Amino acid sequence: MGLAVIWATLAQAEYMIYKDATKPLNSRIKDLMSRMTLEEKIGQMTQIERNVASAEVMKDYFIGKHHSWFYSLKKL
Repeated sequence: MGLAVIWATLAQAEYMIYKDATKPLNSRIKDLMSRMTLEEKIGQMTQIERNVASAEVMKDYFIGKHHSWFYSLKKL
């Protein structure tokens, strides 16, 4: 009976094209973008300085990347 419950749960799980490496890249990108909120999309394009990049800020604002102090100096 336990195996039937697990199988039923897996059958109901949502198929996510973006996680399927056998699918074309364009299809995967479209699927992922359709699942993201506007806030998540903006956060992924936002880069902040490392000194303000706490775990809470990164999570709350969906920040995709932070600049390191050394990297910032190299641009001067």
